[in-house]
Amino acid sequence: MGKKEDLQTREYALTILREIEKGEEHSHVLIKGVLDKNDDWESARKAFLKKLVMGVLERKNEMDYIIGLYSKTPISKIKPVVRIILETGIYQILYMDNVFDTKACNLSVELAKKKGFSSLTGFINGVLRSVVREKEAIAYPVKEDDPVKYLTVMYSVPEWMAELFVSQYGAERTERFLQYSLKESELRIHLKSSLPREEKDAVIEKLGKAVSGKCSYLPDAYSLQHTGEVAILPGFEEGKFTVQDYASQLVGHLLPLKEGDLVFDVCAAPGGKTMYVADRLMSNGSVKAFDVSAAKISRITENAVRMGLGNITCEIHNATEEKKEFYEKADVVLADVPCSGLGVIGRKPDLKFRLKEEDVTSILDLQKQIVKAVVKDVKPGGILVYSTCTINKAENEEMAEWMLKNLPLEELPFENLPKELEDSLVTKGSIQLLPGEHDSDGFYIAMFTKK
Repeated sequence: MGKKEDLQTREYALTILREIEKGEEHSHVLIKGVLDKNDDWESARKAFLKKLVMGVLERKNEMDYIIGLYSKTPISKIKPVVRIILETGIYQILYMDNVFDTKACNLSVELAKKKGFSSLTGFINGVLRSVVREKEAIAYPVKEDDPVKYLTVMYSVPEWMAELFVSQYGAERTERFLQYSLKESELRIHLKSSLPREEKDAVIEKLGKAVSGKCSYLPDAYSLQHTGEVAILPGFEEGKFTVQDYASQLVGHLLPLKEGDLVFDVCAAPGGKTMYVADRLMSNGSVKAFDVSAAKISRITENAVRMGLGNITCEIHNATEEKKEFYEKADVVLADVPCSGLGVIGRKPDLKFRLKEEDVTSILDLQKQIVKAVVKDVKPGGILVYSTCTINKAENEEMAEWMLKNLPLEELPFENLPKELEDSLVTKGSIQLLPGEHDSDGFYIAMFTKK
């Protein structure tokens, strides 16, 4: 890339980060919008933009802490555009080995001029040059002195979030899963269970070097890296696999399905668990998938058609609303309820700054509304599965306890828990998966039978 292209790419990164701060859109949507608009860019340029934006999001607190060390102006007084220019400059200096420090400084100064901040170029240059000089000796918080401050800065989570994690899991365990959340995200897939073994092997062979690993505790579950657009991967359009994290796959794997079962998936989009269960049942059972909008139902339908699964029907339905025609109709109800998402901050770093402490509390009422409604759809003796993509005990273990006290439910022990997970955070009928310990999203699964 020439200087003009280099500057333009950084300007796009600045614009995306500013729009994210304003709450206008999610990072993946904004990045995709820029890349679609600039489809002629070389792959290296596209990768640079994505890494710079996502890297600053993932390490924002660290960047701001460093600015505070080398700026006489308090960070709260620095104009947002100037602060983001500093954040992107520091990130390039510390974490992008393919960018020379001098280039990171000079292009940050040029970007400031282009955005109308010529009078602040000396300030920007001074902060960035200080980081270059001292990058091997930055005075970070000391873990032993203040674990919460240390985690807040080093893993860029809000202070309230670090306090919550430490209070529930301790500082050491918290650091392990926060460390994992900063790893480069991998794409997780599940090969269609009903495929003959030779077809599964052929798909993996065609995916070639994109395959970076196989799940140790699930069948036909693989990790992919550096894949680009999912739709062009060998086998995707032919319905050979779904994109689904290992933790989500575990839900379908644990279910004790029997011939003829009718399964309700009540918060189903985008449909990973729907596909997994329908594939296991094939012609010996069916799945009804529900969600709140036509757009979400359309995603599930598209996946069902692509996967060639004719035993799925889809319907718009709000899971908080009872429907008498559904009462005691389902052998199994899957309720993967809306949650805080604290288990997926590695894949969705926006959450770290969008999510407020009060949001975590307010979501509990919605979860209770859903389970109170959908438990009525389960046949006596049938199964209710409650799951979330969070690691917050108030939404998980405490919610399961509330369900046992207030709903006609009993814990259902897992019949086929993989032996590799037996030493995990498991009770009689529930399991908490943690990033960094289970090579998956943070995810909670609880299984009940209806009295």
